Amino acid sequence: MPTLLLRLRAPMMSWGDHSRFTIRDSRTEPTKSAVVGLLCAALGRPRWETVQDLAALRMGVRVNKEGVMQQDYHTVMDSLDAKNANTLPSHRYYIADSDYLVGLEGDQALLNTLDLALANPCWQLYLGRKSFIPSCPVRLGVVADSLIEALKNHPYAKPSKNPPERLRYVLEVPNSLDIRRDVPIDWEKRVFGSRCVETTFREVS
Repeated sequence: MPTLLLRLRAPMMSWGDHSRFTIRDSRTEPTKSAVVGLLCAALGRPRWETVQDLAALRMGVRVNKEGVMQQDYHTVMDSLDAKNANTLPSHRYYIADSDYLVGLEGDQALLNTLDLALANPCWQLYLGRKSFIPSCPVRLGVVADSLIEALKNHPYAKPSKNPPERLRYVLEVPNSLDIRRDVPIDWEKRVFGSRCVETTFREVS
């Protein structure tokens, strides 16, 4: 099956998948819910419409550059009643200075539609938070390769300073003990399903 490739790079990105209340976490690579949300923004698809077709795409990530986990400190009020409200600390994490190649494998017609939408997005694209906008074009196009071949074959620009010996790959697989609860089912009701992923490392040629 063909694969749609995206490049996700920005000074700051956030990939939360089990954030609750005052702790807003981030994974070290993009979640499926974040990528599907980005595609919905490109398509101009509102949150009350189904995302079943997008969630069914098989996703993989090549981490071109590992980032640094950082934390913001916020405060929030625990009540709308200002007279009786208390101030609570809110810890929000994000990943800084990372670089990802994301692949989505699936139906050719759907991938072509997504590719065109990324070329002329309906709404602003952002990477986990609305203030985290991409620092380079997200669109890389559709290739005929399978997911793993597309991620392996796409050119990698080795940095001149401290180049890595190997790159990390996180691929969606049928079975694994690494389960991510980041598959969007219903945006409005905040319902998410699960998927299995496998992490591997490949030498940089």
